[in-house]
Amino acid sequence: MKRNRILLLLICFSLIISGLVSCADEEDPDYDPGDIPIIDSVPEDYNLDGQQVGIYYAEHIYEMVLGDEEATDIVYSKIHQRNLTVNARLNCKLNLISAENNGWAEYGGNLQQCVHQMDKSFEISTCTNNSIVSQRLYALFHTMNDASYIDIEADWWYKDTIMELTPDYYYYRFLYGDIFIGGLTFAGAIYYNKDLYSEYVDPGNPDALYTYVLNGTWTFEQFDIECARSAIDLGGENNIYAYMLARSGEPINFFATGCGVEYYTRDSRGMPIITVYNQKSVDFTQKLYNLLYNNKGAFILFPKFGPEVDHATDFQDRKAMFSLGSLGAILSDGMREMEDSYGILPYPKWTPQQEEYINFTNNGSVYVGVTKNVPYDRAMEETSAVIEVMAAEAYRTVKDAFYEQACKRAYSRDDTSAEMLDIITGRHKTIKSRMTKNFIYEYGNQAGTIFMTIMAKGAVGNPNFTSEWEGLEESANTQLSNLITDYLKDSN
Repeated sequence: MKRNRILLLLICFSLIISGLVSCADEEDPDYDPGDIPIIDSVPEDYNLDGQQVGIYYAEHIYEMVLGDEEATDIVYSKIHQRNLTVNARLNCKLNLISAENNGWAEYGGNLQQCVHQMDKSFEISTCTNNSIVSQRLYALFHTMNDASYIDIEADWWYKDTIMELTPDYYYYRFLYGDIFIGGLTFAGAIYYNKDLYSEYVDPGNPDALYTYVLNGTWTFEQFDIECARSAIDLGGENNIYAYMLARSGEPINFFATGCGVEYYTRDSRGMPIITVYNQKSVDFTQKLYNLLYNNKGAFILFPKFGPEVDHATDFQDRKAMFSLGSLGAILSDGMREMEDSYGILPYPKWTPQQEEYINFTNNGSVYVGVTKNVPYDRAMEETSAVIEVMAAEAYRTVKDAFYEQACKRAYSRDDTSAEMLDIITGRHKTIKSRMTKNFIYEYGNQAGTIFMTIMAKGAVGNPNFTSEWEGLEESANTQLSNLITDYLKDSN
């Protein structure tokens, strides 16, 4: 049930947010949370009597987790302040525990060992899809449907994203939302150089692409047209190309989701059924191929290794009109130092008739879960209260800071940049959009990467979706069947 919430005036409303958890081993004795607005479902007088609540995290995301009291970056300073507010509001101490590794590769194994040993030092774990979901480690986590205070209908959670990662579309374990800045930095976004666009493509009209988005005509075909227009011959090293597709090929998945390609449906039990072999997939394959291999503005390195390093700053250096990426680029050093104004766009729709913009957040995105080393009653009560307050407070403060920072860096003189962020994150008041996951892709099924597989073959002249699907249909369906069988067994 949605609750009445205090709606705050946001400087540039809607994005990401928060780094998990708090002021590690130090507290700020001068910090005064003041009159903290209560916008969540946790009672105002809820009191944990000074208890510690441990949060396990991968070392390389420490800044998202700890924040930084002295940071010049307002996002990280707000994360630090958010953690202090949670401590004060609930009378608890968030205790941060590093997994002491340099990345997510080892994180799943570390977490599995801690849970099996019933490590009592932490209750909440930060995770990514490619460290937990793809390894099918869902059995390590409590389902949170009966949590006393988690309300995934609330504005600070991303319900569609949460539910798409559930094998049965009912029991959810993985909580995506504003609690974690890494939950949204992997949401797809296209950047364009407004100064270059106004100079060479549409003179005097730097916001032309925003107009397409707002009137519903920002389509894959229109993007293809813009890329062809953006190939500017200025002679040798001064030439401008439209976009680069580097070795990861991740924008291919952003495009497919944005165009509403149907990878799977759900049966009467909520279980996924692979349905990617359809006419739209066939048509999308051909149009994607044309964008990559027949558009004069394309610069394709995919799936080669290495050369993209030499072109990593082409967008910032005015050599590329577009940058295909995700929202995390806003926090990067390159975008910080960019002198030109840039615009932020969602990935395009298939046709103007498509009802909504659909934005994909890929398998590097970060979420939070409650592991089974925590007693069930504790997980449903005290731990859920901490998570909900963290998320709500991040929504109230950290998100605002991200938007202010993002809009300033885009050199926006109006609210249009904020509107684009609202569309990407599914929060626009009038334009229908949503941010989601792809179950088939996230659980490592071959069908989830079929378009990347086809495009990786290069300029073959005739991309054939049908023959590719016929070659992997049996194994893809077997993979999914085994996943469902294992899930049902683990759920009993």
